[in-house]
Amino acid sequence: MTSNFEYRYVSMTPEHSAGSSVVTYGTASVTAAAKATGEVDDESIAYQFDLMTRQDVSRYGSAKSVNGKEYSEGGINFVMQPDDFLGLCLFGIYGDNATSNSAGYSVSAFTHTFKEASDQILPSFTLEIGREEKEHTYKGMCIQSLSVNAAHGEYATMAASFTGKTESALSTLATPTFVGASVDGFHFAEGTVTFSEAGSTFNSADNIKSISLEYNMNLDTDMACSIGDRTYIRKPQPQRREITGSIEFSVPNTVNGTADIPDYDMMLATGGKLYDGISAKPAIQLEFTNGTQTLTLKVRKVRWEAPSANISGRDTQTLSLNFVGLVDTADNVMSETNLVLNAAVSNLSSGDKYSNK
Repeated sequence: MTSNFEYRYVSMTPEHSAGSSVVTYGTASVTAAAKATGEVDDESIAYQFDLMTRQDVSRYGSAKSVNGKEYSEGGINFVMQPDDFLGLCLFGIYGDNATSNSAGYSVSAFTHTFKEASDQILPSFTLEIGREEKEHTYKGMCIQSLSVNAAHGEYATMAASFTGKTESALSTLATPTFVGASVDGFHFAEGTVTFSEAGSTFNSADNIKSISLEYNMNLDTDMACSIGDRTYIRKPQPQRREITGSIEFSVPNTVNGTADIPDYDMMLATGGKLYDGISAKPAIQLEFTNGTQTLTLKVRKVRWEAPSANISGRDTQTLSLNFVGLVDTADNVMSETNLVLNAAVSNLSSGDKYSNK
């Protein structure tokens, strides 16, 4: 029996040339090194269309029908590991990359810094997906949402949701080269969660059971279409950016007693609780490291929602807190992400920004 596992893959290529600010929507980069193939757990990208069906008074059923808007959408799930594939997913929600030598690491390590700016436009990608018999190509794919999940005893994972143009013609399978073949995924045991209430102090919590973050771009897909075209002819633009998340503490944390660490009693404050951090000490910081490569996710300012601390007959009491990210009006930044990669496994270009063409 022949195995086709070697032909299952997901590759992403940004639709721009490395170092260029020009994006041609629906056209993959001509720079071969820009393509990144990730070690993906599963994918659900699919061709979709709206079926328009007519009903007239002279017939007992519909007699005519045509395709309406044609598009592609779906998601991928994978373990986060320090490679270009993870970097491209972060590109997809920030649209900017600043690269510098990382002090404290070897000279072959570089820090990629992603953060919001009001003048940035989010990029689009061409996805090439191997499915045992044929390669499926989806162009003009933009990231609709990105979520990060880390739980005790598990790998830290990421889920990315895409939407874009209709599927292209099938093509021949390729043999993938995984950009992160030499590194492993981040694990919860190598993670640190740190809090800052007002940006003056910074403390980490050692009793966190799980944490999740979601970045939602709220893409406007209706504006990507025009009369005379069935699929997207321009890149869907983001609307209000939303950052939400939740944290579960493995203990009740009714009164924590440590500065900056949120607890149940703190959430009862009149008018709710706001954590307003600064760039160096954000409200919430989630860091993973393996000693050389590092991923640091920062949410600058958060508003906490009502706490939940239920009990049952078999489970110990825990504390769950949801939060919403806010814009820090000092510099109009909601979040910042730092990704340290070894130069040997990284082809991400410094200073890439994106604009329409």
